[in-house]
Amino acid sequence: MTKKRKTRVGGFGVRGSADPDTLAQMRDSAVRNKAAMTAKQRRDRQRKRVMYDIAPAVKEVVQLLAKREDTSASQLVEMLIVYGLRAYLRNDPELAEALSLENRTRSRTPRFYWDLEIPEEWLLALEAYLSEARKPKKWGE
Repeated sequence: MTKKRKTRVGGFGVRGSADPDTLAQMRDSAVRNKAAMTAKQRRDRQRKRVMYDIAPAVKEVVQLLAKREDTSASQLVEMLIVYGLRAYLRNDPELAEALSLENRTRSRTPRFYWDLEIPEEWLLALEAYLSEARKPKKWGE
């Protein structure tokens, strides 16, 4: 007795007995012709998932702001990173001060030389925002 092979395609719930061309279309992508892809589809295809270690307060502020702006945390973080990179490239004085040698400590790992210290006033500003956002709203506001 042989077992019937059941194949699923992604999360579509389509079994292997469906039309092979349809299954191939679902497997490959929604857009087969790369020339017909929109600019957004090309950009989205090039996006990469990354992981960074950040303080819990920073993560919480990002989540609150993303909810406030009605967007994803990922998109908000990408925008803030690009903004920070532009500030770095134009030698923003506040960022340059934060990156100065006085705000660095020697790293204990051989992979890189410096550990950067986030300025205390920046973290205090985020914590103040969090404490204000956590307060219950008064009735009628």
